[in-house]
Amino acid sequence: MGEDINKAEDFLEKLGLSKEDVDLLEHKLKEREERRKEAERKEKPITVLFPKVVLASASPRRQELIQLLGLQAEIHPSGIAEDVTEADPSLLVQKLAFQKAEDVAKQYPKDYLVIGADTVVFFEDRILGKPKNEEDAYRMLSALSGRTHQVYTGVSLHFQGKKMGFYEKTEVQFARLTEREIWDYIESKEPMDKAGAYGIQGRFAPFVKGIAGDYYNVMGLPLARLYQALKFLGAEGEAVELPRE
Repeated sequence: MGEDINKAEDFLEKLGLSKEDVDLLEHKLKEREERRKEAERKEKPITVLFPKVVLASASPRRQELIQLLGLQAEIHPSGIAEDVTEADPSLLVQKLAFQKAEDVAKQYPKDYLVIGADTVVFFEDRILGKPKNEEDAYRMLSALSGRTHQVYTGVSLHFQGKKMGFYEKTEVQFARLTEREIWDYIESKEPMDKAGAYGIQGRFAPFVKGIAGDYYNVMGLPLARLYQALKFLGAEGEAVELPRE
């Protein structure tokens, strides 16, 4: 070993490099290698970054959307009561999404990615959740008929002690519906588990006149925003506390 070191020193001396030059060169090479490894880590697909995923929701639509990202999620609906009082829809959906993710994350190891989400419809300064009954669904759809409303979805991500949250807003315009069209749709039972009493991807699709924003946000998960958030969280995300009660 000593002989090898002497040979190396002789070689460096011939090149005209001092020990300080060599130390500096080694430092730069180490930095470059660290940057390369960091870049590789950031470029890993989210399916590699998050092999264990839990969706804190019973929504079939959200389950389908998660699969579009290539993720296979365990389904574990949260048991929290959705009784948060908040007039601002953007804050409401973030609070509820956080509470859902927090509730479920406590039941899993930290290496699981837990996704919580909540969606509401906002119309004329009113928040519309899921209809309580058929009459409530009729009131919602009658009010939204021929009008434009906003759909807000909040998302909360918990992973390795990190917590991130955001919301997305989409504007949706309805065509004018007849009373018969509304009741026919209600009788299909499709609107009863959906915010605003409709599903944009289902039998209500012919009555959606226009949309501005993320289509998938209306279904229950803003995929484009979620994908970018997952890449950030997996690479270098810092904890972000969401507003709470």
